[in-house]
Amino acid sequence: MKLQLGSPPEDGNYFDSFIIALQAAGAGEGTIKMYSSAIKNFLEYIKKDPKEVTSNDVNKWILYLSSRKGKIQGIDSKRARSVTLREYVIAVRRFLKWLGVQINPVLPRSRRKEIYALNQNEVNAILESTKRLRDKLIIKLFLDTGLRSKELLNLRVSDVNFEKRIIRVRETKNGEERVVFFTKETESLLRRYILRKNKTENDKIFDLTYQALYKIVRRIGNKAGISGLRPHILRHTFATTAIRKGVPLPAVQRLLGHKDIKTTQIYTHLVLEDLEKVYKQSFELSSS
Repeated sequence: MKLQLGSPPEDGNYFDSFIIALQAAGAGEGTIKMYSSAIKNFLEYIKKDPKEVTSNDVNKWILYLSSRKGKIQGIDSKRARSVTLREYVIAVRRFLKWLGVQINPVLPRSRRKEIYALNQNEVNAILESTKRLRDKLIIKLFLDTGLRSKELLNLRVSDVNFEKRIIRVRETKNGEERVVFFTKETESLLRRYILRKNKTENDKIFDLTYQALYKIVRRIGNKAGISGLRPHILRHTFATTAIRKGVPLPAVQRLLGHKDIKTTQIYTHLVLEDLEKVYKQSFELSSS
């Protein structure tokens, strides 16, 4: 459902008013941060009243950001840059539409997202090499639920239903609460960890920053002989495993918290690659 942002003020600071409208409408923290960065960047570039902006102004800004001179804070890779540029343009178009500016600038294409997921041997290697209770619990939760890092770090004891083995995810990317499930083995790890740490209902399960979580996962990967392991790779692994096990795509979409099923469909490419490999191996063996 699209956010209802109301009308802009007749005069005053349009940028501040728009951000306040986003917050009041319930936009997620990540959305607000991205919109703020995009619109600030655009306004600094055009240096004019946004109500006088033309499609050509936006197109020139897009070319500027695409050039070496244009900078998108914190973005290094070409793939991430192309995705962020597209998101920036969408944010600015939404801002201008809110202002009543009727224009139709171009929308840059983004590079295809390269997805990497662990195979079962790699998953087994990680679990076998992870001995510390906290670390094994982190890995198992990612693999069982497909949670994002921020979602995992915001989990509280009260979000867990041990009897039904359900976790209620409240701090989500799109602001919409959802439910995920976990296995009996993870239930045992969770109970032991919470008891050992004397956690109460309102306590966060993990007292970690994102940077600390990233380092833990990377260290676990290195120990298992898998370099460059990141939390999001474990999320990808959950998604591809679920599809391989026959979980319907709409169900995987809901478990991952994707708004658009097209986002979930990227994982089917990996499964198709598996089928292609099995097919070729089978037919080559039978014809030899």
